[in-house]
Amino acid sequence: MPYVTDIEIIFQNIRRKAPKIHCLTNPVTMQDVANLLLAAGGSAVMGQNEKEVAEITGFCQGTLLNTGVPDEAKINACILAGKKANELKHPVVLDPVGIGASTFRQKAIKNLLAQVHPDLIRCNQEEAAVLCSLFSDSVTPGSHGGVESALHLTESDVRSTAKQTANLFQTTVLITGAIDVVSDGENTQLLTGGDSRICRITGGGCMLSALCTLFLCAADSPFDAACAAGTLWREVAYCAGQRTDAVHGGIGTFHTQLFDVLEEKIFDTETNL
Repeated sequence: MPYVTDIEIIFQNIRRKAPKIHCLTNPVTMQDVANLLLAAGGSAVMGQNEKEVAEITGFCQGTLLNTGVPDEAKINACILAGKKANELKHPVVLDPVGIGASTFRQKAIKNLLAQVHPDLIRCNQEEAAVLCSLFSDSVTPGSHGGVESALHLTESDVRSTAKQTANLFQTTVLITGAIDVVSDGENTQLLTGGDSRICRITGGGCMLSALCTLFLCAADSPFDAACAAGTLWREVAYCAGQRTDAVHGGIGTFHTQLFDVLEEKIFDTETNL
């Protein structure tokens, strides 16, 4: 793997701690998120009701706020869980799914960010640009493609957007696209590799956000966690693609192989790193 931080230490911490992640996540991808966390050595608790989310956050080690398919109750639950996690100093990851798709989403996530501080924001290029436009004088992109990014920024532009987003929210940002970029406002890392088929399955980004949350429970910093999780996810996609091609499989085979490869990378590191 190209990322230089000793990822084996993160793996060891995950295997030792088996962190529980409170996932207030997209109902479209709940099963994949839960299965990914299990394959990676953690587990998911998916309390969604406003009356229980703070309590559940209390016995978990990390919190994922994925705002896909939002309604007022879900946003309120995310705020309650996020505030509790901040209070306990548990890591919080925000995945502002499709924030550019509607005014409701923009207002809801703006309200969430006014009350909750995420340790990491994992988003695509368009979501990052819309986030910046809500809290600065940046121009909102003219094309909003729902949950998929309609932007295709140059490497220089996506570096700049990542740094701007990190500084604006005083956090670490992982922006995914043809090239992933991680920034904490001072340090920036580009992540390459992977397999384009990851864009042909539902939930590739949601699963990466969950993996980031797990890694935040085991790494020294959000920047290290994001770089390691992003690097690993691209390596997993690459290996899943190689195995799929070897058996002349289709997209379903690729989807299954993601979980198999991820498990092997974390639990059989001597032969897979």
